[in-house]
Amino acid sequence: MKKKKTIQIISFLAILSLILSACGGGGSSDSGTSSGNSGANGGNGGNGAKSEQIELTFSHYYLEEERPTSAEMDSYMTLVEEWEAKNPNVNLVQSVMSQADYSTKIQAQAAVNEVPDIFFLKGSWVSNFVNNDLVMPINEYLDKYEYKDKFRKGVFDAATRDGKIYGIPNQLSITSVVFYNEQLWKEIGYDRFPDNWDDIYKAAEKFNEKGITTIALGNKDKWPAESTILSTLGDRFTGTDWTNSIIARDGQAKFTDPEFVSALDQMHNIAANKVFNADFNVISNTQADEYYAQGKAAATIEGHWTVSYLLSSASEEVLSQTNVAILPPVDGGKGDNNTISGGAGWYVALNKNLEGAKLEAAMDFLFSTAGYDFSRVYAEKYGMTGPSVIEGIDLTQFPQLTQDFAALTGSLTFTPIYDMLMEGSVIEIMNTGLQEVLNGTKTGQELAEQLQTGQDNL
Repeated sequence: MKKKKTIQIISFLAILSLILSACGGGGSSDSGTSSGNSGANGGNGGNGAKSEQIELTFSHYYLEEERPTSAEMDSYMTLVEEWEAKNPNVNLVQSVMSQADYSTKIQAQAAVNEVPDIFFLKGSWVSNFVNNDLVMPINEYLDKYEYKDKFRKGVFDAATRDGKIYGIPNQLSITSVVFYNEQLWKEIGYDRFPDNWDDIYKAAEKFNEKGITTIALGNKDKWPAESTILSTLGDRFTGTDWTNSIIARDGQAKFTDPEFVSALDQMHNIAANKVFNADFNVISNTQADEYYAQGKAAATIEGHWTVSYLLSSASEEVLSQTNVAILPPVDGGKGDNNTISGGAGWYVALNKNLEGAKLEAAMDFLFSTAGYDFSRVYAEKYGMTGPSVIEGIDLTQFPQLTQDFAALTGSLTFTPIYDMLMEGSVIEIMNTGLQEVLNGTKTGQELAEQLQTGQDNL
């Protein structure tokens, strides 16, 4: 379990700049621009204010201790460090904590109108932040951005309200891939991950006899079961038109529709058949990945972040036996079976009240660390797919798991990730209630009725 951690980081270069200035050696007009010419202002954002010292507050959940196991985090923070080095007149004061703690804190700050200058914004929160006039639209700057045409289709959807865009995507989330140990499945009679749920339930009986978890799940922070399993499983039952209707709140679809209730009941059935580890509501998703990496679980259902985690944490034996798959279809479902949940849903956003030199510096930071430059570093260094299209990457230079992940996800259609696009208050009901559905203290119908009430109250 991670404790809340706030880290205040002031760039050494910024301090050095102050010292040199006091000694008559100041002047950083030739210190370079941010990320070449890729910024929203042709790479000159902030340069007009090089003579004055600027402080920007930046809140996020990229913990330094998790960086070695996260390609996404390392790619983004590499660009943050480069930007700091090129902008010594800016003190970037960072507040960093776990994702769960961050989600709680930033929404509490929003409630009292005290958000940081720069912060991570989840798609499901955008309406609330926009309605309370907390976040700045970036359309004017995006129109000037050199790489504006490189963004993948749909990556701004979750951050757009009434035609205004409120952030730059700092990831492309792929949330529902099965990572499984081929050797463990072969030992109980399966050449590959099963393509039907009955075989998964039968496999669970055999694995439990051997003291091995069938599918590791860590749902302590509430979002994993919904984001990594239900977002895809639900689409198997309902089809994507249903999800889009819920997101649009057009009244055509309801959480109490029998197809969605069936998806919730299926979640209960998976847990009731002891497919998951007994402590699934107690441990985090990282701890669940540890179970798999240590050979204590035959599979885990996770997202793009698990590729880099396994490459850095799993043994060579486990890595050599790891393959990837998708969730099986369901009987009578309305959805496409060749899909997984994915898309952009986290953004880097700016405080609505920024102005002058602070606004120019913050906007330059925004475009220099997310978007195209992030995608470039992410692809070149790790072979992973970001929100912008990067061409000419030779995937054969990367580990087999990276190649397998890219090949699988590149052949699939993405469906909406519930907690990225549905309203935040509804997602809170879903995530909390899903813990109860999984442990059998609430029925799928009861949770569906609670969700519909929450939806109606929006």
